[in-house]
Amino acid sequence: MRYSLVGYLACPVCLGELVTVIASERPAPVPARPFRYPCSTVAPAGAAVAPHQPAPAVTALGAALSRHAAAPAPPDRDNAVEVETGLLVCRHCDRWFPVRGLLPELLPDHLRDRARDAEVLDTCTRALPDDLAAALKSAQPRRGAAGDDSGVGYKRAEIGIESKVDDPSFFAPGYTSPFNMHNPEFTLYLIKLFGAAVPLLELRAGHVMVDSGCGYDWTTEWLFKAGVEAIGVDICRKYLDVGLERLGANHPHLVVGDVEHLPVRSTSVDAVFAYESFHHIPDRNRAMAGYGRILKPEGRVVLAEPGGAHEDAQVAVDVMRKYGILEKGMELDDVRAYVAGTPLGEPEQVFVLRASHRELGRKLDRVFVKTHSALEGNLFRLSRPVALRDAVVAAWREPRRVVWPKVKRRVKTALVRLGLD
Repeated sequence: MRYSLVGYLACPVCLGELVTVIASERPAPVPARPFRYPCSTVAPAGAAVAPHQPAPAVTALGAALSRHAAAPAPPDRDNAVEVETGLLVCRHCDRWFPVRGLLPELLPDHLRDRARDAEVLDTCTRALPDDLAAALKSAQPRRGAAGDDSGVGYKRAEIGIESKVDDPSFFAPGYTSPFNMHNPEFTLYLIKLFGAAVPLLELRAGHVMVDSGCGYDWTTEWLFKAGVEAIGVDICRKYLDVGLERLGANHPHLVVGDVEHLPVRSTSVDAVFAYESFHHIPDRNRAMAGYGRILKPEGRVVLAEPGGAHEDAQVAVDVMRKYGILEKGMELDDVRAYVAGTPLGEPEQVFVLRASHRELGRKLDRVFVKTHSALEGNLFRLSRPVALRDAVVAAWREPRRVVWPKVKRRVKTALVRLGLD
């Protein structure tokens, strides 16, 4: 885990700020990368606690973190090392989360493996000052119940997928993803769908993107190598481990997390990408609300997902029966229902069509779209509308020569979206 990643992360339970406690680092030199987040959280060698913003210490753990917080190291150290083992501690609720084998695991209480987390805590406390170790041990993980998480069974099935696999080659495609020499048709399908979806994200230099349900994280990798600050999130640790092994040191940010409890700071990212992943999510309203929360105003969500008949396909039926993972596709009306009550605006469906020259004058009806589609599955795009007040403030901060045209344009856009124009 690069130190800079923590600037984008939040507690998955209370959304509080996280502080890095370091048990061990490993050298991980990579080419210099442009810093999107001000890297004041980079710790010097030998530090127990990474630098963090001072705050009133109201608990013993908070006081210990403040006592041992290091001074910031030069930001370029973020390109030289990674935290191999450690903890991320929430300054608001005192929950701690493990960093194990380079990956932060930020799951809500009811999805955590308490025995494995306890092993990480034990490893970490051996390398920490006594007072900090004692404070951490007294702040044990909550024994949270599933509560209103009706999809907990599906999630646990994904988390434990490795225990259900009896085919030794099951994870082999992850080591070369998206390329699979034994299945060129599927490889080309993945690349074609990716190529159609990425322009809809409207990514530019300096943008931050969350890859929701990134799996083997090849989509995260490609966007990261294109210069985007890409953060891959997946509930299944095994998939991310395979991706890490494939990528080596120069990998994007990767996080073990539940998309319905996104461990990402509010209004911190420019785009969310769900590529062949949203159809595995049980509570889609909650996931959409999370997307809306983490997006900046005018940020975009792009879904590249199978259609509504997906769950009836034999391959989907077999996966659900054998592995217990949810397989449920979607159409535009479904996405409209998922968005209801969230900060996101009206979804749109995007089509990529084949048409000959002589067909260009024909009416674009449902039949034509269905018979001329160049893609399998569906593409949907959504955005977080700009509030009227935010539009006026943003425009006012522009140079005077462009203030009033931008005020008029942004205010008019906001009024239209609110149905007032």
